[in-house]
Amino acid sequence: MIPSIETLAHQLIEQTVKVGDIVIDGTTANGINTRFLATRVGKSGKVLSYTATKDNANATAASLFMSGLSERVTLLGKTLDRYFLQEIGSQSQASIGIFDYSDDAQNKNQYPNDYTDQINRVLPRLKHGGLMLIKFQDIPTDWLAYLDTLIKADYAQATYRTKKETLFIIERI
Repeated sequence: MIPSIETLAHQLIEQTVKVGDIVIDGTTANGINTRFLATRVGKSGKVLSYTATKDNANATAASLFMSGLSERVTLLGKTLDRYFLQEIGSQSQASIGIFDYSDDAQNKNQYPNDYTDQINRVLPRLKHGGLMLIKFQDIPTDWLAYLDTLIKADYAQATYRTKKETLFIIERI
């Protein structure tokens, strides 16, 4: 059986994230990825979760509360921006960053104009061996050119594609 993009992404998260890690959900939307990440980091870990709308923030907060995972998540009602370094901590590194622009997260084609700037803020804050997962329903026209700008000695890349979605995996070497 060929795994779905969501299944593969969750398998990669399970293999990479350890209890106590810091992880980032750059596009919270319906909160599926935030909840999954929160189950992986344990009580000593931290999820930074960015959601651009108040409705998504409220729905995710309620879901986290009902799941008993609220204490593991810092839910920020905004997009990832220039304050990211302060939010993660100047000496902290993340094991996973995820940006999900797919139907799974109800974020289809909802990437902001500065989505590559957001990704650029997170990439250098990944641990060595840490992963950036970016899911697209429709790949933006500038995305492949952006990938070409990444230094191959610093970042390994892989792509997984199904009929409906594409998962780009970037590993900090």
